Amino acid sequence: MTGLGLLGLCAVIAAFGYLLMTMATRNLLEAEARIDASRWSAYLKANLKDLPEITEGAALGSTPRMTIDPTMTGGHVISFKVYDARGFLKLQSNEGTSANLIGRHITQVDPGFAGALAEGSSGTLLSETRIGGQEQVNFVASSLMPIESNGIRVGWLLVNLDQTERQQLFTRITAQVSAAICILLLAAPIFGFWYRTRSKAEMQRTIDDMSKRDYLTGFAKKSVLLEKIDGHFRTTDASSERCALILCELSGAAAIAGTHGQHTEELVIRAAAARISDIVAGRATIATAGHASFLVYLDKASDPMMALSLAKDITLALSAETLIEGRKVSCRCHSGIALSGSDGNTANQLMRCAELAVLSVREQGEPGYGFYDPEQAKNSNRRIAIKRAVAEATEQRRFRLDFQPVYNIRTGELNGFEALIRLHDEELGQVSPAEFIPIAEEIGLINQIGAWALDEACRVAVQWPAHLMVAVNLSPSQFMSGTLVSDVRRALENNQYPSYRLEVEITEGTLMNDSEVVLRQLRILRDMGIAVALDDFGTGYSSLGYLWKFPFSKLKIDRSFINALDESASAKGILRSIVKLGHGLGLTVTAEGIENSRQLSTLRDLGCDLAQGYLLDRPARVADLAAIILRNFANGLSRRVREQDSKKTAA
Repeated sequence: MTGLGLLGLCAVIAAFGYLLMTMATRNLLEAEARIDASRWSAYLKANLKDLPEITEGAALGSTPRMTIDPTMTGGHVISFKVYDARGFLKLQSNEGTSANLIGRHITQVDPGFAGALAEGSSGTLLSETRIGGQEQVNFVASSLMPIESNGIRVGWLLVNLDQTERQQLFTRITAQVSAAICILLLAAPIFGFWYRTRSKAEMQRTIDDMSKRDYLTGFAKKSVLLEKIDGHFRTTDASSERCALILCELSGAAAIAGTHGQHTEELVIRAAAARISDIVAGRATIATAGHASFLVYLDKASDPMMALSLAKDITLALSAETLIEGRKVSCRCHSGIALSGSDGNTANQLMRCAELAVLSVREQGEPGYGFYDPEQAKNSNRRIAIKRAVAEATEQRRFRLDFQPVYNIRTGELNGFEALIRLHDEELGQVSPAEFIPIAEEIGLINQIGAWALDEACRVAVQWPAHLMVAVNLSPSQFMSGTLVSDVRRALENNQYPSYRLEVEITEGTLMNDSEVVLRQLRILRDMGIAVALDDFGTGYSSLGYLWKFPFSKLKIDRSFINALDESASAKGILRSIVKLGHGLGLTVTAEGIENSRQLSTLRDLGCDLAQGYLLDRPARVADLAAIILRNFANGLSRRVREQDSKKTAA
């Protein structure tokens, strides 16, 4: 409802209230008048003992007159009249006194009471009249009572009382009360409108303040601090007064939430905020930069070592253990420092440089702190760009699988293909798997990417001849996700691909983290009929231990041993031992990374089973696989024809 409408409603209520009060006052006045008139009628009857005689024409005596005159004057009695039974006026007082009464010679009937007297009625009424010919309206209470003698009505007594003062008093009180109520009713919406406006403004200020502060720590949000920094640059000469921005990030908060619950994580963040507040102690401004990261702004940092010392104290404090509900938990803190002038003269520039400094520090692994370094920032910028490219490619399914042929090293026949994931970005160009796979693991997208690669490899391979296999590399993170087995089953079922034609490859590093968890899942895959290959054999620390703990299907010799054939005489002996070890365990041995015919010949002589490398074939697009398969089939057919011809000639 609008303010004008509310005022109108209050005015209507006030008018209605005034009408009700006027009616109530009128009723009260009439009741009081009846009581007074009846009382005075009874008084006169009691003091005028000769009323029956007066109705017959007798005069009023001096004694009753002396009794009545003072009471008439003090009791507001205007006049009284005496009538006989037929309604003839026998006695009438003057106004306010009994003197000069009209005697018994009056013979006319009073027209005003003729009807009432004829019917024999009695009672009290309130009327408006003019007294003494005055223009002022007076209020009169009249009481008509019968006069009886020996039980017989012989006449009537009419008493008129002046009620003007009482009526004026009641009217004045009514007007004052009505005015007060009207003022209250009119003031109520005005006060309500003011109060609502004030409350709304206070609520808006509260909402604005809450929107600018982090609910968990109570610190200002990043946007508020950045605005303050820009204000500092606008009002201060940046070249004369240096400032510093420190970005502190907690690593491991998400892991605490997964292990101990979100409540514990929040307590850890609050404890970290309290520690920062104690360390800063008014020397700088603190804000939140995210869920588990903080900004510390020094508006005066003429000495860079001051900022470095503060970053060191914060990093050490936030990396220390925290006792939360009886449990000791800890996070790693990485802090990056950006200085005005050298690193920028706007809030966004300082923020960007502080983020890059944190990335550089984080790459070192351990808790640490450091200044922004442009050279390190280049690498950090590329990592950021790769993160973006990986996230977009995962969401939009823009990865691609190329397939490198794997051949039988003795016959040259095609054994299958290894699926190799590729990422092409418009900004970065072709990104190596060695770059984007670790980043995908870091940002938690490797499971989605791995599931897609399994499904895509099976979708493509199902179109090949039935004897060809496809190999897919698995990341250690996929084993830790708990969904690897279901992802494999889904890929096989969705594409109706037989499990015996699928091979998964793992590195020795996968087994080093939690070998029992990994081996348990690998056994499930082997029971499904899937082949398991140990990739990059020879580069780990416990290869032999893993080989006897789990019966792999295949052993893939790392390319570093293949390349060593051209440089080291002992490389051949090492390869011979690996091949014999693999065969001794009943494994197929594959050599990858073959780049020249000498390497191929040596590996064939050593008894290696399968081979792949640029010498044999480069990874090919899906559209080119049919040509490779047909070419290999044709070469195999020609070879078999030549072998048959040779046998016939020999015979």
